[in-house]
Amino acid sequence: MPIVIGVALATGLKTWVVSAAVVPSSSMYPTIPATSSHHVYIVVNKLATDFHRKIFRGEVLVFHFPDDPKELFVKRVIGLPGDTVTVTAHAVYINGHKLMETNPDIASYNGTKLGTYHVPQGHYFMLGDNRPISLDSRYWVHKYVARSAIVGEADFIFAPLGNIGPISQSLLTSN
Repeated sequence: MPIVIGVALATGLKTWVVSAAVVPSSSMYPTIPATSSHHVYIVVNKLATDFHRKIFRGEVLVFHFPDDPKELFVKRVIGLPGDTVTVTAHAVYINGHKLMETNPDIASYNGTKLGTYHVPQGHYFMLGDNRPISLDSRYWVHKYVARSAIVGEADFIFAPLGNIGPISQSLLTSN
C-alpha cells in the first residue's frame, strides 16, 4: 500500500505541480545556456501558470509547440493577447513602443526574420533570447501560443551542475 500511495503522490506532483524538461538548443542563450551538444535540464513550475493567473511579458514559459503539440518548447513571452508586435533588425516594438530589455545579454540583433504580428485574444507571441538562431513565433506556421498550450513557467536549471540556478523572468517594458 505505501508504494501505491508514493506512486500516486509522485504522479500527482508531476501532473499538477512540477516537472522536468530538456532544452536542446541555444535559442534561449544566455538565459538557458544549452547547446546542441550540451542539453540543459530545467524545472517547470506548473502552478505558476495555473488557476488562470495572468501571463506577463518577459516570462519564460514551457508550452506545446503550436505546429506539433507533441513537442515542448521554451521561449520568452513578448506579445500578449491583443498586442501588435513589430520585429526590426535591432529592436522589438509593442503597440508602437520600443521594448526595453532588462537583460543586456539578450541578443540586440534579431536576425533576418522581421515583420509585424497581431496577437489574437487568448494567445501569446514568443521569442527566444538568442534571436538570430531561435525557432520562435516568427517562423512557425501557427504563429501564436494558445493559453491552453502553456505547461508552466521555466523556473530553475538543475543540470548540468555548473549551470544550476534560477531562470531570469525578466520584466520587459515598452516606452
